[in-house]
Amino acid sequence: MQTKIEKIDMLLQFALLAAGEEDDRFDRQLGPIHLIKYVYLADLHYSQSHQGKTFTGVDWRFYHFGAWSETVHSRIEPALKAIKASQYKFESDFGKDDWVRWEAQDGKRLQDLSEKLPLAITGKLKRQVHQYTKNTTELLHLTYGTPPLLNAAPNEYLDFSVEDVDAQAGESDLRISSLSNKKTKTFKKNMQELRSLYQKKHSQRKRKKLVNPAPNSRQDDVLEKGIRWLESLSGEEFSEEKIVAEFDEDVWKSLTRKGHDVSG
Repeated sequence: MQTKIEKIDMLLQFALLAAGEEDDRFDRQLGPIHLIKYVYLADLHYSQSHQGKTFTGVDWRFYHFGAWSETVHSRIEPALKAIKASQYKFESDFGKDDWVRWEAQDGKRLQDLSEKLPLAITGKLKRQVHQYTKNTTELLHLTYGTPPLLNAAPNEYLDFSVEDVDAQAGESDLRISSLSNKKTKTFKKNMQELRSLYQKKHSQRKRKKLVNPAPNSRQDDVLEKGIRWLESLSGEEFSEEKIVAEFDEDVWKSLTRKGHDVSG
């Protein structure tokens, strides 16, 4: 039976080796923040088919940059040195700790890890590594939008059993794929008929022609004065000074963070 540390190490190695398949060397180098987020996504994928139970079993928290685990962070160096990954350090633009990047290429080891890790993780995670590689902004945006983070406030532990609309959609696709061949053909035929009907109605719509509201508009002092008067109705011009906006702590638990429509 695999221990928690073994599972974390395998995911860290899998993510880095998956990135190692990229053609561009720049995309093959991952930093700690990228590796931690990929381990988080692996736990998320696993939890969606295991009643909210994660693969690693670590306690994830909502910290500065979203999902965070000190345990996962502490395993980066030993896990990657175990597969002889190259480590690079660069001077930080912020004058603090140096930036660290890791790189490794080993197709055989990647295949071995793919066979040892759950199928619920490997396919999705590998696609995401190739899609986001080391793009920090997009990767953070992806993880911030996941249900465990949308249902948590800073410093709280993440709950992987919260409802996931995307996972429900996946279950619907799975139910469709489990239909018999005859029912599947009927379903596809009906969907095609609906698409054809929609396209037919759409093509029959007449395009509305736009009419110039002022074909002979005047360009003189009267027009300019009128424009200035209209602009004056909007109030004073915005100042360029910096302001600080403060939000109530309840915003973290608001329905809008979870994607609900609260306009009604």
